[in-house]
Amino acid sequence: MPTNLGFICFENGAGEKCIYIVDSGNDETNGARILDFIRENFSDYKLKVILNTHSHADHCGGNSFLVRETGCEVWASKGEAYLMEFPDIETQLVWGGTPIHDIRSKYLLAEACKVNRVFDGEEKIEIPCNEGAISLKVISLPGHYVDQTGFLLTDTDGKSVLFAGDVLSGRNSIKKHWIQYLLDETKTKESLFKISKIEADFYIPGHGDIVTEIEGIAELNLLAILETEDMILDELKKPKTMEELLKAVADRSNITLKTSQYCLIGSTLRSYLSGLYEAGKITYTIEENRMIWKSIY
Repeated sequence: MPTNLGFICFENGAGEKCIYIVDSGNDETNGARILDFIRENFSDYKLKVILNTHSHADHCGGNSFLVRETGCEVWASKGEAYLMEFPDIETQLVWGGTPIHDIRSKYLLAEACKVNRVFDGEEKIEIPCNEGAISLKVISLPGHYVDQTGFLLTDTDGKSVLFAGDVLSGRNSIKKHWIQYLLDETKTKESLFKISKIEADFYIPGHGDIVTEIEGIAELNLLAILETEDMILDELKKPKTMEELLKAVADRSNITLKTSQYCLIGSTLRSYLSGLYEAGKITYTIEENRMIWKSIY
């Protein structure tokens, strides 16, 4: 699977054996693997709900297949629900207009799906089961994407796990992709500070290994953002256009850009520029019909 998934298995008050899952992979193939896993390991359980952290294709691409095959519901935040129902917006956001067909792949474009329950902000849901209730807390964690949420689940025995979505990446994932995609740099940092204060027994990032303590991995994610900030500020000591900055950052990071990376990293750098500009650390001028960015300090 391209992303971490969660399986919540329980028997409800009516004696029905139910499964909720967190995220669904990026396409029908991943959806079929999830269904095969359920049939092989939980043959008398029924998939009831998909909880989506956000609407990126690698987290919700299996939704439509699973809904067709099982009749399960999809639950997501208000902003992400809209994007799951109109997934073309994702590639339009990355491209900044109508995208070329080269980026309209399953890695960036999920099949549209209807969202049955919409979270409008944070809320706490009690899932009744035969041993009491499982607590599901919906936590707002925007930044990586428009209205991303995390899910803090507390079992009947008091054990808790936080599904953090892509606000949090594991060490190996950060090492592989030091410049992580984000839509809003400022909100991403705020969400990292927020998540570092949440107590749980286990923390599951969108990509990477499960951890039992949050502060170290949250700090590493924040460090990756701050070092990217510093790289941008250093490069903008000499004024550059966005295109020149993208090349400079890719060269310094030893990245050979392909089409999807060009779009994703380019979109991410524009988000950094917005954050640094609003923080008063950089400015721009329009010269000869070009937007030229430069550091203030």
